[in-house]
Amino acid sequence: MNQASAFLRFERVSFRKMKPIADIIRHKKVDVAEKTLSVMPRSTSRIMLKLLRSAMANAENNAEIGDVEALWVSRVDVGPGPTMKRMRFKARGRVALMRRRTSQVRIVLEEMPETAPSRGSRAGSKGRSKLPGIEVKGG
Repeated sequence: MNQASAFLRFERVSFRKMKPIADIIRHKKVDVAEKTLSVMPRSTSRIMLKLLRSAMANAENNAEIGDVEALWVSRVDVGPGPTMKRMRFKARGRVALMRRRTSQVRIVLEEMPETAPSRGSRAGSKGRSKLPGIEVKGG
């Protein structure tokens, strides 16, 4: 199965703000994820949209995947990056530590499988239970 990915490192946004956006687009088709990100009112969605488009371009050019519309977002990993520490001067000669957090994001796109296995289908389970050695009566 062909894959394409894109990385974003040292983005000056806390990963706590990026994580909910990543949860929204995970396991969706590329066109649905792109439309969803384009209408979201959060500033981090613009960053994620740019990264998604970069992954789509990588799939088209580097991974040589023919149909970009047949891709889906298989993985979105969001984690903390390095924290920049700055000082803020307070009253009475004291100093407080300011933490400027960064984030790192990875998006992996894959081709949709030809036949998706149906979850929860009961085909072929008539007269059988999930436990071995136990018969279901009246089925």
